[in-house]
Amino acid sequence: MAVSAINVRKATPGDLENVLPLVHAYRVFYEQQPDSQREREFTQAHLNNGTSTIYIAEVEREPAGFMQLFKTYSTVHLCGTWILEDLFVDPRFRKNGVASALIDRALEHAREDGAGSMFLETALHNFAARALYERAGWAREARFLKYNAPL
Repeated sequence: MAVSAINVRKATPGDLENVLPLVHAYRVFYEQQPDSQREREFTQAHLNNGTSTIYIAEVEREPAGFMQLFKTYSTVHLCGTWILEDLFVDPRFRKNGVASALIDRALEHAREDGAGSMFLETALHNFAARALYERAGWAREARFLKYNAPL
């Protein structure tokens, strides 16, 4: 599907019904069990409480993608930093610049906030996303290892 214009804007609580199908599809992509009730509660809480920043990308008023950003802080660098936690584009809109528009908005958001850095993680097997991030100028981490604790 060729797109004419992409509108990326900050989501509000009123956007919940447009964001939920994207959140659901994103979780399915990452092989998570669908859970409509928890997806709703999680997303609604972040939209209502401002504990994250969610952007929605629209093409002709139709939800085409979303991203979710979380702010954190770096003691090492003595500054705020942003985590690009989630980024998903509806498969019907892929390869039309939607992901790039979301990434550009993420960077703009961090700069507007005066942050010193932004980072993201993606699955090793997500070659399309890795290529996209590298084309956008993101550098693969080479100094630190990530560890996950079992909870």
